[in-house]
Amino acid sequence: MTLSLRSLQKVSLVALASLAATVLLGCSSGPEEQDPEKLFELYRETAFYHWQNEDLPRTEGQLLKALSIHPEDKSCNLMLGNIGIKRGDTKSLLQAEQVFRHITDQEDYRTNLGLAEVLERLGLVYLEAAANISSGKTTTESENPEERVQDWRKKSKAAWEESRKSYQLVLDRKPTEAKAVNGMQRVFALEGNYEASLVWTQRLLDMVESDIIYFKDKLKEKGITESEEAQLRARMANTLDLSERSHMLAATMLHKMGRSEPALEHLALASEIMPRSAEIWSHRAQILLDLKRYEACIEAADQFLRLSPEEFDHPNIQAAYDLKARCKDALDEERFEETLELLRETAKG
Repeated sequence: MTLSLRSLQKVSLVALASLAATVLLGCSSGPEEQDPEKLFELYRETAFYHWQNEDLPRTEGQLLKALSIHPEDKSCNLMLGNIGIKRGDTKSLLQAEQVFRHITDQEDYRTNLGLAEVLERLGLVYLEAAANISSGKTTTESENPEERVQDWRKKSKAAWEESRKSYQLVLDRKPTEAKAVNGMQRVFALEGNYEASLVWTQRLLDMVESDIIYFKDKLKEKGITESEEAQLRARMANTLDLSERSHMLAATMLHKMGRSEPALEHLALASEIMPRSAEIWSHRAQILLDLKRYEACIEAADQFLRLSPEEFDHPNIQAAYDLKARCKDALDEERFEETLELLRETAKG
């Protein structure tokens, strides 16, 4: 007998209803006799159910009830911190930072991982705040706006430094944690240390390749259930997506470092994973333009235009047509120069 995801959700809901009934029956004689432990278990299980269904407000509501009984419960605090990461706005991230910092078990790698992810994102928030003040997009009450800009930049740098240390703590305890390896490649890239980031990118790609082989082998096994197959395919899809994004990041960094050929190699590998990604072909066209490989650049731009879902008047579409026009002008110029050179040689003869 196999169970679909919908069936599993129904089973979870039935189990949750059963737990709720048990708590209510135990509390039928009046609220003063409610068992706090049973209530705590109900709130925590209900929060987990809502978390699985990506209902963040209800998850948070149940967690806060559970934490009112056991404020130091690690599982509830970890989930609460991850809600802040999921939401991603500045207020939620700052709240999540405090949650992770106040978890009593700082030896659990999940605590370090959560804090690392929060600090990575806050580093971007702080850098954006500096950029907005510097550009005049936002104002500041500081008498010295430039000093405030520098303060935000220092906060950004400090956040990323602590984020890296936290990711490293995760890897010290769990060397195969892909989220931490991915975090290391991202934070080094954000800091502009592309060489270090590329080392972590290669490490991640090696891990991903092993995972994909594992998933393919497991899918070939006889007797796996429908739900097991669905889970394996979902995990493999996420792994392939991570691989594609890592190749794209590597290509971006290599291009900035002036290493265009290796960048194109990474884009080719990314395209094998996501053959219908317009973004890959857009990036490829930009690199080919820098290399003055105009015909190949036009082909890449055409492929982008075929795959892009954007409307004709979208800036990205217009940029692709402009790029093609520049390439054609450059080709015409090259051909004109070749013709002139040929005429000169003929005149000499």
